[in-house]
Amino acid sequence: MISGSVCQVVTEAEEEDGNNEEKEESEAEASNSVPLNAVQCPIVKGPQIVLISYAKRYTDIARLMRLRFIAQVCPKLRVEALELAINNVKKTYNVKMYEELYRKLCMERKRSVVTPESSEAASPSTSKAKPKSEAHLYDAYWVEDNTMEATLLLQELDAELNFKKSNSGSAYVRRILEEIGDYHVKSGNFQLAIKFYARARPYCTSSDNVIHMFRNLIRVSIYMANWWHVLSYIEEAKQYALGFPDLMEAVPAQLSCAAGLANMGLKVYKTAAQCFLLTPFEGYDYDKIVAPQDVAYYAGLCSLATLDLEMLQLGCLNSVTLRPFFDLSPDMWGILLKFIGNKFDSCVQLLHGIENHIRLDVYLAPHVDALYKKIMTRIQDSSHTDGLQSNDNSSIISQELKLNNRRPSVYFPSTDS
Repeated sequence: MISGSVCQVVTEAEEEDGNNEEKEESEAEASNSVPLNAVQCPIVKGPQIVLISYAKRYTDIARLMRLRFIAQVCPKLRVEALELAINNVKKTYNVKMYEELYRKLCMERKRSVVTPESSEAASPSTSKAKPKSEAHLYDAYWVEDNTMEATLLLQELDAELNFKKSNSGSAYVRRILEEIGDYHVKSGNFQLAIKFYARARPYCTSSDNVIHMFRNLIRVSIYMANWWHVLSYIEEAKQYALGFPDLMEAVPAQLSCAAGLANMGLKVYKTAAQCFLLTPFEGYDYDKIVAPQDVAYYAGLCSLATLDLEMLQLGCLNSVTLRPFFDLSPDMWGILLKFIGNKFDSCVQLLHGIENHIRLDVYLAPHVDALYKKIMTRIQDSSHTDGLQSNDNSSIISQELKLNNRRPSVYFPSTDS
């Protein structure tokens, strides 16, 4: 659909002059920020995570994206998530996001003052956050200093790029282009980051350089939730790797998690499951975006919703490469065991138990309703084939399905109220 996109970007980028680049840069600054999923996700009232520990699984932009999403869907963790996001955004050049997060934090603080009972219901971890004087004051000094530093750095990188093009070899030019791409990622200008990462292609001097360039493009496309581009870059990387015996097997395995994420984003759940099942634990290096614990939930739920029993047994339960992921998420492993063992009531209860957790995942949350609907339908069909032996199971499943039909976005309504 968009094959050859890298070459096209490279050609267009090389033909542009400095004025056009400045124009694109200003447009990107106006339009780009870390995107949240456009799908409206249900509010999570009973979070089951320790937010600080959860956030430490990720780094850089991926951490910011997840914290922003949690602040959006979970009122009890909103203040803490915004505080952590503000602390992390100050490690970037994204002043616009800092101001957005600070504005939301102020609004949430005002809301808490108006409704003090909400602050009493907040999670214990929220009350242990930094004092007001340190965490909630607008840091005008950082904004001014960071803006000046970012401007000077970009000017320095542009000057160095022009110098290296005239006086140095390809390796130096590629390094500067990557540094400019990194700069734009930290600034939230993902379109410009894509452009400069792609421009490094003619200056790659080894196969590793080319694969690294593709990984940069894939990573930023994931940040943008541009799933078709993710798949396009993965396919181009695989085609390139075919020419190198040492890369033919390694590259598809390295990119299988990204492929699974893209297919899940496009709601192609069976293909997503197959990609996640091919993700090796040894040498797993997508942990900055998707933690190993997340892979278990992605693979388990997509597989449970779409794969037949034989493939579930072989691909999930008997998979030596995938088992370490499930060891980090034993709840998902238990769900698969209960389903394979036809213990559907226990399976439903375990699915209930993980729902609040997975609805806080920025990539999985938009698909929870669709996956749970498929899984519940499958459990119902399986329970019918078991005849009289599964009467107890059928009754609990029927009850859940009636609730689903009435409230399609919440499969297991809280029983605490």
